[in-house]
Amino acid sequence: MLGRYAQPMMAKERDGGLTLDDAAPDFSRYPTYDQLTAMLHDWEAAYPHLLSVESLGTSPEGRDLWSATVTDMTVGSSDDKPAIYIDGNIHAGEVLPSVVCLYTIWDLISRFSQDQEVTDLLHTRTFYIRPRVAPDGAERYLTSPDRLRSAARLWPREQPAPGLHAADVDGDGHILQMRILDPAGEWRVSDLDDRLMVRRGLDDEAGTRYRLLPEGTVHGPLNGDLQPAAPRWGLDFNRSFPHNWQPEYRQGGAGPYPLFPPETRATADFFLAHPNIGAAVAYHTFGGFVFHLPSSTPASTYNHDDLPGPYQELTDAFTRVTGRPGFQSYDEATDTARSGSFMDWAYSQRGVYTWVPELWDAADAAGVHRDPEDLVGPLDEAGEAALLRWNDEHLGGQGFMDWQPFDHPQFGPVEIGGWTYKFTHQNCPGSYIPALARPHVDWTYLLARALPQLAIERTTVTNLGGELWALEVQAVNEGYLPTNGSQQAIDVGLADPVTVTVEGAGVEAVDGELSRNLGHLEGYGGKADPPWRGPVPARRSAMARLVLRVPAATDKLRVRVASSKAGAVSRIVDLTTDADDDAGLS
Repeated sequence: MLGRYAQPMMAKERDGGLTLDDAAPDFSRYPTYDQLTAMLHDWEAAYPHLLSVESLGTSPEGRDLWSATVTDMTVGSSDDKPAIYIDGNIHAGEVLPSVVCLYTIWDLISRFSQDQEVTDLLHTRTFYIRPRVAPDGAERYLTSPDRLRSAARLWPREQPAPGLHAADVDGDGHILQMRILDPAGEWRVSDLDDRLMVRRGLDDEAGTRYRLLPEGTVHGPLNGDLQPAAPRWGLDFNRSFPHNWQPEYRQGGAGPYPLFPPETRATADFFLAHPNIGAAVAYHTFGGFVFHLPSSTPASTYNHDDLPGPYQELTDAFTRVTGRPGFQSYDEATDTARSGSFMDWAYSQRGVYTWVPELWDAADAAGVHRDPEDLVGPLDEAGEAALLRWNDEHLGGQGFMDWQPFDHPQFGPVEIGGWTYKFTHQNCPGSYIPALARPHVDWTYLLARALPQLAIERTTVTNLGGELWALEVQAVNEGYLPTNGSQQAIDVGLADPVTVTVEGAGVEAVDGELSRNLGHLEGYGGKADPPWRGPVPARRSAMARLVLRVPAATDKLRVRVASSKAGAVSRIVDLTTDADDDAGLS
């Protein structure tokens, strides 16, 4: 169930290929890069009208940075639809988000035409999904005992720092813990379970005492102060984005300059090339909650009502759909910022509402219920014992390795054991993935439905005599969010207003240009009016009026209504059938 490293993730096979119609892929496994690549391309071949896979570049080790575009390509291009962006695995060890991204792609393409919600979504929305932002680091994580933040690239120094470096010294394929007999040790064996180590209390004078260390070896002087060394692979891709970026001495993992890793530069370039992105979800793990904005500055620094408005409603929907809480990424109580984060950059510089779900919570799976404000803190002794019972009863004991004696080359006699960690604490055991993924995927569908959506409500064309025609076009926003998405998108100049454009052979505008600017249109999720004001309708629709000179040989006009965040829709107006004072296209 847990496996030593990665396990294959395949649907049924027939003649060497995937039989997509027979069975869904096994989403209880963690795929390697080659398996993930094969899966995406097999799906693309089977569903070419719904799925397009492209490489956004290559990693330093030569792996493609895959991106999947999912939409009904027979009904408008992907760029002409409002879009949601979803990614995962920006941190090497967070491979669970990769599978949730793949689950999302499969759910969309396999349910299309079978499920009305999914069918409608892909008719009108685009999903941009990047399952594995950090393919090099994920491959190292899946195929070796190593744990790492983002990539196995030496940073911030070329040589290992002095101190204790985690390593699989006994060769069992896991980096666990070492306990060393020490009369002055801080740890003892728990009374609740003899596998469990707990810190000595004030009155714990009797009994055997231990030092507890990560399994590994010491680089540099071997002395009594065995502190874990600074990591050799210290880059953190989620500190690399160019908003409130801070240098390494202030924000560990930031790298030498913003967007230094090609993996994060590819993300930024993708956003710049796709202005139709209106919402973004960056899956992480662990904790079992969602981080929401802001990330690097207090909420009081924002000078408009984006965050307490529809954004808060959509954040609350996460809790309603998944049952898990939400927390502001910037910690107001401790003045703790996450500088250079993707979430902060996407909103602050691109105007895109963004969330960071931390998918997995092992304690919750074990039935340990904690204060929502302390979901990532250490468990107490009873909680740790409950986690061990969960391992025994639900994982067949595979998540915890019993303490075994080992002759360490530097420390002499030690015992090595403890949690395997990778697929118990950081990522869930494979069998838990589908049930965990389902509500999170459903919530992203809700976000996609909330995006602004333009429609042409009515067109009316009237002949004014000869080649002169009057054209009226009523445009409406049928979405929850306004056509600008967020006020921040307007503030940074990235929310184009709604425009109505008319095209036709030889057609000229008598009263100006063949295009009209309608400004932005509210969505139905706008702020409620105070009761004392009475109902004040939001400006969700607007009309463009044009007077046109149309040559006698031209009998059709093409009307296009578009906005960068709300998509584009077109309609053909036939002058031979619609030329009536009361005529229009329904």
